[in-house]
Amino acid sequence: MAACRNGLVYGWLVLLTAGWGWVASDQLKARAHADGSADGKVASFEQLNVQRINVLEPDGKPRVIISNRELFPGLYWGGKEYQHHNRDTGGFLFFNRLGDEVGGLTFDAERSGEHWQASAGLAFDQYQQDQTVGIVYNEQDGKRTAGFKVWDRPNASMLPAVELSNRAAEAKTDAERERIRADMMSLARSWGPQGERLFAGKVMDNAIVRLADKQGRPRLVLKVDGAGEPSVEFLDDSGKVVRRMPEK
Repeated sequence: MAACRNGLVYGWLVLLTAGWGWVASDQLKARAHADGSADGKVASFEQLNVQRINVLEPDGKPRVIISNRELFPGLYWGGKEYQHHNRDTGGFLFFNRLGDEVGGLTFDAERSGEHWQASAGLAFDQYQQDQTVGIVYNEQDGKRTAGFKVWDRPNASMLPAVELSNRAAEAKTDAERERIRADMMSLARSWGPQGERLFAGKVMDNAIVRLADKQGRPRLVLKVDGAGEPSVEFLDDSGKVVRRMPEK
């Protein structure tokens, strides 16, 4: 009789355990449906530690890359990665649907003894060209520049420069690398006038708005210096001040 009772109790416990398991499973499924993760396409985490994240389009082309310094990508063109000849930072890179790099967000700092340098920038590129608008910050041992910039870029594809950058990164000697970099500069000059057209920000103690011609030469500078004195300067194409208000 006791054995029979024990069997009944055991059987009842098994049924209760199975029942609670079914209820828990049902609750988990309901929660999964609620947050959209039942199909394996959505996952939720409180924290995620990674060195690089690639956000890709369905065709495999990059859209956004977030990376540390060690795994930071090179240059992308049409979804293909080329090596960068001197990129050494971490941050974000942005891409258009063609797989071309179109801008980024970078930030860094270094210190050696009593000397330091720091930088940060958010920039967006002209179509198939270099940066055309950006916010920048640079500092060297306490000498700071920060502001908004606009650049003129030519109507020319950067692909030849991207290919040269890849060659420079693969160069076996410093001399070879410098020759290729010189070729890159010659190529850029062959595209015609380009350069910074507008800067609005702070240089050391001076608040400045600087307007330049198509060659990047400053021609008009509005300034409030560290002592609070305002001025307007007009410059010729050699950088000489030809008129100033108020006059010194």
